Amino acid sequence: MTKLYTGRLEARCVDIGPESTLPPLFTVNTRDADMPSDLPEGDGLYLKYEFLKSIFPYRFQDNYTRQLNAEKPQTVILENEYLRAEFVPALGGKLWSLFDKEKGRELLFRNPVVRPAYLATRSAWCSGGVEWNCGVHGHTPFTCSPVFCAKLKMEDGTPVLRMYEFERIRGVVYQMDFFIPDASRLLYARMRVVNPAYHATAMYWWSNIAVPHVEGARVVVPAESAYTPLNGIMTTVPVPSIRLSDVVQRLPEGNRFRRKMEAAGRDIDITYPDNNPVSVDYFFRTDKTRRMYTCQLSPEGYGLFQSSTSRLVGRKIFVWGQGPGGRKWQEYLSGDGCDGKYCEIQCGLAHTQSEHIPMPPRTAWEWLEIYGPMNADPAKVHGDWDGARAEVEKKIGEYISAADLEKKLAGTHDMALSPAEEMLYAGSGWGALENLRRQNADLPAMCPHLDFGKTHAEQQPYLDLMNTGSMGTIEEKEAPAAWMKQKEWTLLMEDAVQNADQENWYTLLQLGCLYLAQPDLLRAKIYIERSLSCRRTAWGLYAHAELKRVQGDQEGCALTMLEAASLAPEDASLAKMTARHLHAAGMYEKQTAYYEACAPCIRDLPRMKLYYAFALAMTGEEKKALDILENGGEYLEIPDIQEGEVSLSELWYIIREKLAAREGKTFDRASEKPPYELDFRMFAE
Repeated sequence: MTKLYTGRLEARCVDIGPESTLPPLFTVNTRDADMPSDLPEGDGLYLKYEFLKSIFPYRFQDNYTRQLNAEKPQTVILENEYLRAEFVPALGGKLWSLFDKEKGRELLFRNPVVRPAYLATRSAWCSGGVEWNCGVHGHTPFTCSPVFCAKLKMEDGTPVLRMYEFERIRGVVYQMDFFIPDASRLLYARMRVVNPAYHATAMYWWSNIAVPHVEGARVVVPAESAYTPLNGIMTTVPVPSIRLSDVVQRLPEGNRFRRKMEAAGRDIDITYPDNNPVSVDYFFRTDKTRRMYTCQLSPEGYGLFQSSTSRLVGRKIFVWGQGPGGRKWQEYLSGDGCDGKYCEIQCGLAHTQSEHIPMPPRTAWEWLEIYGPMNADPAKVHGDWDGARAEVEKKIGEYISAADLEKKLAGTHDMALSPAEEMLYAGSGWGALENLRRQNADLPAMCPHLDFGKTHAEQQPYLDLMNTGSMGTIEEKEAPAAWMKQKEWTLLMEDAVQNADQENWYTLLQLGCLYLAQPDLLRAKIYIERSLSCRRTAWGLYAHAELKRVQGDQEGCALTMLEAASLAPEDASLAKMTARHLHAAGMYEKQTAYYEACAPCIRDLPRMKLYYAFALAMTGEEKKALDILENGGEYLEIPDIQEGEVSLSELWYIIREKLAAREGKTFDRASEKPPYELDFRMFAE
């Protein structure tokens, strides 16, 4: 009989820490948004559609450390005689573990630690499990934040775990209902995304599944070609094998992917993760006449499979590659003796993650996913591609047919619209605020069967704005606790600054930051400068610095940040941003003076040490910089190191070059390698 119960995660954890005190006004990674394609017009992909300029109004989560000493988060477990599924509501509802009790084997990559780095839109992201990504390109804003968690039952008594939230950028509600029927070997994930607005919005969904690295494993999907970025262009390649002749034709000499294939002297079967020499994404061009699925199967034919109803058409594989950088990244995201190796098999609403798709107003999209163990004929799975797909489809059909899965989706519709019986854990107060706003505007509540709880302190200024026409004010030394993007709130703020809040620095700054994040530089300048004329706050100066940066004045940005930091000298977010901009401006003497004048709690921050070491290296104090970087063998670790960031290895090269020059020696970057602990380069051999 299936049980639903709560527990604690058996993993050592890093404290995610408080959110940044600063709104994210700088541009997010737009590599995918800017990528050209050579795809035929018949593919009809929504490439470049509605990509974000920033993650505003969410704040960054970048104040975590590397120390595994935090309290273990609570979990919710669904379990029957065959499967055990463990979820972590505090981490966006991540499915942390799916355990096959018959085989006594874990189906997912179950990380032994919760140890984030800067791989998500808000920075903090940890590897492992299944992550549910709604709304915006990249990882969900809730990947390291709590979501609502409740329980209910089906008519036959099967327990259901429900998790949901209100996503503020797209203005949508997403709801996830999980259940394992009695005697079932499948976990069902019934998904529902609702656009409650009277206008269309852009939508994105990917279920990111981390499966453990298994030597010789194969990924099988219903596709004969895939979309992938080759030489910065989205193109198509055949599946299962990429032809060496195609790579030579499409990629320039010296390209590391081409070089590795030429060295191998053969085509490569990309459906084997171990065959892919470099970090790469393959978005499969799925065959819509077949059922939708993905799986990774070992040489013995065992592993995890996922399948879904027809709406979820996207399937993807991501690998870190076989180089030292990929190995280093996987280790860095794990710990406790685990090498962290995994592969991601992913499933989405669109064919690629370079797309958002238009979602009509007043619309709900629903689909059903299933997860479970597969025991397939290894000779067929690892044989020719047609036979591998036929074998996988046969094995999934032994669980449930595609038609019956669609019927299951329809048959659980009433359950999905039923209120929960008990709230287990609360999420944010933004859904409650939106329902109060809708009530005030004589509009129906969003998803009335969902309990969004109550508003919290961070929603209070917006409640005041709605009820009194003023946001009130806060102490100028107190960082704003929240920001808002939604059009309806923008109009209320615009009205307030023409009336009750004409001289309210707080409301003026809210508008200034909102417009800068879009970016609407003219409006942003007006409101930011009005805010500063009312009160010269650290937060207003930060916004003014970002405005200068966007306008191309990096030096002015850095100097303004120095003033901002002087008004809140122990604010870690301001300090790190000040050091970042001083570094970008090449103002190394000022960087050194700023760091040395900081309080000890600020000087101890790894990011601050990194920029200080750069400044020392660039001003003739290379040995002192090297001492900071190598620290007697306890190498400098940057908790929030960003995917693609090579600052540690670059600093090492700069120091070594300068030390060699002092001694009249030459230093050859091509033949010298930085210590492994400092080397996150994905392009290194």
